[in-house]
Amino acid sequence: MRWRRALGNLLTVAASTLFALALLEIVLRFMPVATAPPLVPPSAGDPIQRYAPNAHFTWSLGWDFYAVVHGRTNAQGFVADYDYDRTATTPLVAVIGDSFVEALQVPFAESVTGRLQAALGTAGRAYAFAQAGSALSQYIAYIEHAAAVYRPQKFVVVVVENDVDESMYGRRKRDGIHHLYLQANGELELKLTPPLGRNAVEDALRQSALALYLLRNVGVLQFVQQHGPIPVPDPARLVEGEQVIAWFLTALPKAARLPPRDIVIVVDANRSEIYGNAVPANLADLQHYFGQMRAKLIAEARTQGFNVVDMEPAFRAAYARDRVPFESRTDRHWNRYGHAVVAEAVRNALGTWSPFDR
Repeated sequence: MRWRRALGNLLTVAASTLFALALLEIVLRFMPVATAPPLVPPSAGDPIQRYAPNAHFTWSLGWDFYAVVHGRTNAQGFVADYDYDRTATTPLVAVIGDSFVEALQVPFAESVTGRLQAALGTAGRAYAFAQAGSALSQYIAYIEHAAAVYRPQKFVVVVVENDVDESMYGRRKRDGIHHLYLQANGELELKLTPPLGRNAVEDALRQSALALYLLRNVGVLQFVQQHGPIPVPDPARLVEGEQVIAWFLTALPKAARLPPRDIVIVVDANRSEIYGNAVPANLADLQHYFGQMRAKLIAEARTQGFNVVDMEPAFRAAYARDRVPFESRTDRHWNRYGHAVVAEAVRNALGTWSPFDR
């Protein structure tokens, strides 16, 4: 008799849980849950992974949706309010990066690329080539694509904390983009990492508003990472990172078909240090690694004649003046203010480029 009662209670709990989950799923479908545009995987004829063209999306921050952005992709599958014209002859600056340049978290007009386009007006064009999960390796693929199809006169390449190590195939965070493969002779080779086929469970999660809400708005994975084991420093990672930087700076002007002086390299800062905040233990190794990599990249790039923008002095000056953080309270990407400070620094780096004068 007891087992029947226990089984009945268990079934009641299971039914109640399923009902609650179904109710949450229905309610969240009417809420602005963060949803990225669908992906178009790379192919032999088009090795650049991008989003579905002309797709509308909604992105939001926080469990309470404290920031909501509605945007779209253009006909070329990049996040932008306008299409890219390969036949146009007005001067072009191509902005290369990952999720910081893609900038789903802010309206496109408030992003670095959107602000540059507003400054150029009809005298020039600003095109963004970016997608979340990209790294220095993928940036070279973007630059080769942009140079071959659109022929920019200037490039702006944004480098953030995870761009160096994630360029290596063994340290990648996503497939479907280009990575560096270590060869037997010790050299690095750039190759496309094919996307993995999705399974039924992944497809179901992508279609579930509740799953997307927990992953993107609540940030359950970030919570687990923050409270998980502290990473052990890896000395080999530093040596590998320096090799990636040397490869990147050599490949960059060749891919761009431009001299280093026409390529702006924007390097993000360790923003926690600017605010005077203590770095969480689980992020300390990443912050230390990025600090060493950014110093190496800035020094080498300047030696080789690139137009380098170190964002640390600009961010420090802006924060001392306005006391406004450069990211949102639940997201490490730049917010509108962060994008404004970066865009101003890029605009200054481009200096007397003639389209701005006109």
